[in-house]
Amino acid sequence: MPAVVLAFATGCSSPAGGSDSLPASTGTSTGTENITLDSCGRSVEFDKAPSSVLAVGSEAPSLLMAAGAGDKLTYYAGSLNVPFDEQTRAIVENAERITEDSHDVSYEMILNSGADVVIGTDIAAGVDLNSLAERLESAGVKMLTVSGYCAGFEDRSTGGLSGFEQIYKDVESYGQLFGTEEMAKESVDQMRDRVAAAARGIKGQDGQRGLPLYVPTSGSLGSYGHESLIDEQLDLLGMQNVFSDVPKRYFEPSNEELVSSAADKLFAMYLPTGSSGLETDQQVLDEVRQRAELKGLPALQDKDAIVLLNYYYSSPGPLAVDGVEIMAKQLAQR
Repeated sequence: MPAVVLAFATGCSSPAGGSDSLPASTGTSTGTENITLDSCGRSVEFDKAPSSVLAVGSEAPSLLMAAGAGDKLTYYAGSLNVPFDEQTRAIVENAERITEDSHDVSYEMILNSGADVVIGTDIAAGVDLNSLAERLESAGVKMLTVSGYCAGFEDRSTGGLSGFEQIYKDVESYGQLFGTEEMAKESVDQMRDRVAAAARGIKGQDGQRGLPLYVPTSGSLGSYGHESLIDEQLDLLGMQNVFSDVPKRYFEPSNEELVSSAADKLFAMYLPTGSSGLETDQQVLDEVRQRAELKGLPALQDKDAIVLLNYYYSSPGPLAVDGVEIMAKQLAQR
């Protein structure tokens, strides 16, 4: 799924023993004054800890929870079909929901929410990041971008960090902002340990080539290049992304590129909305097999070569850790 223009935050789930194990947010700290955070190469200054957060998209709630600042989430713009863990779902459902689709968020919605800071991935297509941040700043609202989406914006810096390091950076930054550094550090340590354990536990995938596909309900198939988190997830599991040489996060490959990729395994990623035609693994499997663009791809003929993955498990938040564990488990069974 493409990151539509603005850099903002997805949650996590518990199928693989996920965020349920993260420290609970207590909200006992008031934060530290005079903090400057990096947001895709843009410096954002705070003279006090925000008391109210608008999370745009599905990553911010889980990032805040991992940082120990989940209680600061007061407004949410995004889906409730994210596989949030129990604690994160509770804070999301308790927040005021300003819209279901994060892509519909406007400048006016942000101001009307009354939030001190907006954190997330998408706001409005075609908006320059700096100009929007400056408009919000002049109105008294700070803007932070989820680091995992920085690569999707022209002339934006990831600071040379890998996808998982960007997740850890966000958690630590929010911990610094809200004065919950110790809880943030504990969460990051836990996530690092889980990712390392998943990588150690996988066998027999070395040298295999994986094709990550975003399967929409309609329209063209998408894929992911070197700047995506799924690229790093595959590498951790001993596989090579067939499009690892593409210097992009998301793009739409041609039919020829898909078939000539000669992938050993196909990772079919989908986004359940609760009302689409692609809500179950079987529906996605059927859709992939009938796609004309994939005819001639050998992996399509082998049911064990198709790995199904809820899109949220490859987005740049704590649930990506669950994603590595889920992928490792699926691969181990094939």
